[in-house]
Amino acid sequence: MRKPTKSKLIRLSLLLLVAGISLPAGGKTVSANYFNNLYDNIQQFSGLPEEINQLKNNYNQALQELDKARIASEQLQQQNVNLAEQNSNLSEQNQQLTQMVGQLQEAEAARKRGAERLKTVAITAVALAAGYFVIIRVLRFGMRRTNRLK
Repeated sequence: MRKPTKSKLIRLSLLLLVAGISLPAGGKTVSANYFNNLYDNIQQFSGLPEEINQLKNNYNQALQELDKARIASEQLQQQNVNLAEQNSNLSEQNQQLTQMVGQLQEAEAARKRGAERLKTVAITAVALAAGYFVIIRVLRFGMRRTNRLK
């Protein structure tokens, strides 16, 4: 062998020896799992339509729930409007009933005043009639006494 070739061989063997020693000494060995990574990526890619369908279903379900909530909100607003109308009607009826109660109380007071007046007139008439008979009796008694004494 020639000297330059021999030195190249020595260098190459030393380089291979150093490389052989240094690679396992590094601790971690890197393995290029190209096929495993490719398989995992293909598996994830094939699962995407399922996830998209699930997201679509969730979106549609959220839209349906939103529509239900909107419809319920509209119904509650309509009920509030109806209750407000009923409240105003009841308030008006309450005012009318209050006026009617006031009128009935005035009518009752007028009736009581009329009854008291009638009672007073009746008592006065009875008292006048009794007084008339008493006065007539006293006058007759007095006239008889005066006629007897004479």
